[in-house]
Amino acid sequence: MVKLTSTSPKLPSPPPTQKNKMKSNNIRWVVHGILTELFYNVFVRTINRTRTRIFAAKEERLVLDNNIRNRQPVKHELAIVTGATGGIGSQIATDLAHKGYDVVIAARNIKMGEELVEKIQDELKQVNTSSSSKDEEEELPTITFVEYHADDPQSAISMSSSVKDMKSPLTVLINNAGIMGKSKRLSMQVNLLGPMWLTFALLPQMTKGTVINVGSSAHLRATSVIDEDLIPSESSGEKQSYIDTLPGVADDDLSTYAASKLALMQFSTLLRQWLSKNDNNKSIQVIDAHPGLVWTPLLRNHIGDKAVRTLTKTGIANLIYKSSSEGAAAIVSALSHSAPVTNDQVYFVNGKPGGYSTSKSVSLEASNQLWDIVLKSEVDGVIELPTGWGIEK
Repeated sequence: MVKLTSTSPKLPSPPPTQKNKMKSNNIRWVVHGILTELFYNVFVRTINRTRTRIFAAKEERLVLDNNIRNRQPVKHELAIVTGATGGIGSQIATDLAHKGYDVVIAARNIKMGEELVEKIQDELKQVNTSSSSKDEEEELPTITFVEYHADDPQSAISMSSSVKDMKSPLTVLINNAGIMGKSKRLSMQVNLLGPMWLTFALLPQMTKGTVINVGSSAHLRATSVIDEDLIPSESSGEKQSYIDTLPGVADDDLSTYAASKLALMQFSTLLRQWLSKNDNNKSIQVIDAHPGLVWTPLLRNHIGDKAVRTLTKTGIANLIYKSSSEGAAAIVSALSHSAPVTNDQVYFVNGKPGGYSTSKSVSLEASNQLWDIVLKSEVDGVIELPTGWGIEK
């Protein structure tokens, strides 16, 4: 990928009214996003850690201190995790394997993917399980790597073909892959189109289970997803893409990242609406989940080496950010959500439902506009839509 430099053209400044909305949204994000997450990480997390260590039995403390986990019996169910070779993704894949799922590690880096497969397999062999006798040969979950590129719809189709050849039924899809601070066009492709393509490609193989779209409190910053000035003209009569009109400049202020996360939640809204009207798929739930402030490579790459060194040396990073394992646990916990499947939004934050989200994230009007202007042209002729999709709005 070509590294963007400061010579990239600057976008025109938004009008005053738009600036006021952005300022208001940034305040909302700071209050309901950053400050809330800091309070959780600094205070709630510290209290929970202390309570666990004080009241846990001696044997349990040993398990906690040595980071040893018991492996649950094999479920014979398949879970796919995208972006699974870094950050919270690799930990999500590991946690699911320990829960007994057969896991597909979906990522673009082949070497890292294959290494993670071996790492998880080795760990599974080493931990104890109460489900089998020492005299019996233990059955282990199947861990598989499949090369996956979130910015390529053909990669989603290939993933679907790979899953068809696997023995276990697909019951979990975690759309975790994402980028931050790259080009605005690529950011929207990876963070929004990737989950859409893959979900549509895999839905025919799901009769029950959970789709988790990994989001961010950054969506609170977004005034909207669509810039009216960039909507393609229909006068030419040719198929045009809104995504292609996005500038190729770096998303330095993360405004497109914020918009992509709002858009992903709106796609979740569309999915829930369709599922609620489709009798064959009413056992599939769609959950939005935000892990909180996590010290991931994605974040560290964006803030730069100097800031990383400062936050690490001072101990601030460990204080205000979750570890990757804590962030992964917040996402995986959504699988335990046992409420009836409805078309209402389920938004997990810090491992619990009921997170603060914007009204636009659940607005059918805004979600349908996203479909009509942004998403529809990216699916037509590429991936087959689910039966009945878009007939009723």
